[in-house]
Amino acid sequence: MAFGYHRGVAAFLALFTALALLAYSCAVNPVTGRSELALVSFSEEEEVALGAKAYTPAVQQQGGFYRDRALEEYVQGVGMRVARVSHRPNLNYRYRVLNSSVPNAFALPGGFIVLNRGLLVNLKSEAEMAAVLGHETGHVTAKHSLAGYQRAIAANLLLAGVSVAAGGRAGVMELSGVTASLFENGFSRDQEREADWLGIDYMVKAGYNPEGAIRLQEYFFTQLEGGKNPMFVEGLFRTHPFSKERLDNARALIAQRYPGTARNPKYTFNETIFKEKTARLREVQKAYDIADEGDKLFKEKRYPEALAKYEQAIAREPGQASFHSSAGRSHLVRNDYPAAENSLREAIRIDEEFFEPHFLLGVLRYQRKDYRGSIPELSRSMDLLPSKQAAAYLSKSYEAIGDRENAKKYAEMAQ
Repeated sequence: MAFGYHRGVAAFLALFTALALLAYSCAVNPVTGRSELALVSFSEEEEVALGAKAYTPAVQQQGGFYRDRALEEYVQGVGMRVARVSHRPNLNYRYRVLNSSVPNAFALPGGFIVLNRGLLVNLKSEAEMAAVLGHETGHVTAKHSLAGYQRAIAANLLLAGVSVAAGGRAGVMELSGVTASLFENGFSRDQEREADWLGIDYMVKAGYNPEGAIRLQEYFFTQLEGGKNPMFVEGLFRTHPFSKERLDNARALIAQRYPGTARNPKYTFNETIFKEKTARLREVQKAYDIADEGDKLFKEKRYPEALAKYEQAIAREPGQASFHSSAGRSHLVRNDYPAAENSLREAIRIDEEFFEPHFLLGVLRYQRKDYRGSIPELSRSMDLLPSKQAAAYLSKSYEAIGDRENAKKYAEMAQ
């Protein structure tokens, strides 16, 4: 009886502590000016550090950056034009292009904003791009990702309280899992609506015609309607819930706030300059369409056919690291080690900051019993994207050369 009483008290105290922490402090939202409950108060420096921690893994998991300096400078320039008129113009914003065919864009705390190649290549004007970047900037200025992070911490605390009360471990969710939630959880409908409005406000203040935002959302609706484009469901619509209501709301907002902008030459679309700046991207995309076919074949374990597609893509665009990495992966799975090593080394030469060829080259050298040669490549892949697979190979490589201390360290990481 006494044992049950103490367990009940422990459960109550653990739950009370977790609930009490939910009201630990208040923070002022820079967009609304309202005070909001916050489990943890973040300084701007801490917000940037949090976003930076999630940024590199999120980028690497999805293909790394698309390497085109002129295009990167163009996207950064348009992004900063929007950012300078936002509620938080002094953040160090970074607008980058992600090397993924999945149509998507995302924002992390502190000003880390990414636009996927697969979305950018389908836009028609600079105003449409400004609408995307303005929307993502709105997520940053309104601290939407931080709100999701707060919810994840709160849920973790509640679960931890119940676990401790029941005699379990307190660490129900690793901090890295909470950090991953910054990217994976997406946004609520209210947050998406607010980001739409902020994006329109920002693009108009930056001199863009807000009809660009309407054209963008009309395009999204055509892709969503009837499941016309499954890639959008996999990407943009998974993390950014879309509805006809959002399109209608945007039209109403523009009619109310900016009725004179549609025919005012002061507010531009910049279609010609956009087409010029993205011409090279659209040409390269033709090779990525071929490589994407190779990815489907690889998943079906049709390796010779997949390799043929990758080689076709390389013939069109030899300067794309991901094509060489994919070819190396196809050679590796067929145990053609010399060809695999040549392809992977070429991928690394083109883009040393892409984790995949480092990981695959490390695996290749392990399989060839070159354990000392595998360690630097696997370690570099861990620097770029920590993974249990790389940790497991590192553990086995260190074990093979008699370094038990490092073997144990990486074995623990691989669990």
